[in-house]
Amino acid sequence: MSYLNTKQALITQLLATPITGITGADIAFENKDFDPSGKDLWLAAYFIPATSDSLGKTLSSSDEQRGIFQVSVFVAMNSGNYDNVQFNAIDEILAGFRYSTSTVYNDTTVDILESTVNNGTENEAFFRRDISINYLTFNER
Repeated sequence: MSYLNTKQALITQLLATPITGITGADIAFENKDFDPSGKDLWLAAYFIPATSDSLGKTLSSSDEQRGIFQVSVFVAMNSGNYDNVQFNAIDEILAGFRYSTSTVYNDTTVDILESTVNNGTENEAFFRRDISINYLTFNER
C-alpha cells in the first residue's frame, strides 16, 4: 500500500488540470512554506486518507484505500468580482476530477468517485471554498 503514490497521483492530476490564473506557484501544499500575500487567487491542497480495508487474507491480496483530496480555493475578500473568479476556478478543477476519472502514479491507479463543494467562509483577507474529492484506489500489499 502506498500513500505516497496515491497522494502524488492526485497532485499530478491537479497540476495537469488547466485553471485560469493558477500556476504551480499559486498552490500551497502541506508541510511547505507558502506566502499568499499579493495573490488574488490561490489554492491549497490537502491529502486526507480515510479508510484502508483488506480485500483478502493472503499477502498477495490487495487493499482498498479511500479518502479525500481537498482543494481549497481562495480569492481576495471584497475584490469587486465577488466570488465569480473563485467559481470559475472551482468549475475548472471539477472538470479535472470528474466522476470515474482515473489518474496514475508509479503504477498506482486512483479513481475519482465524486467531488463536492462547500459553502464559502472568510479566512483572514481571503474568501475560501473547499472542494472535497473522494477517491478510491486498490494497492498490492
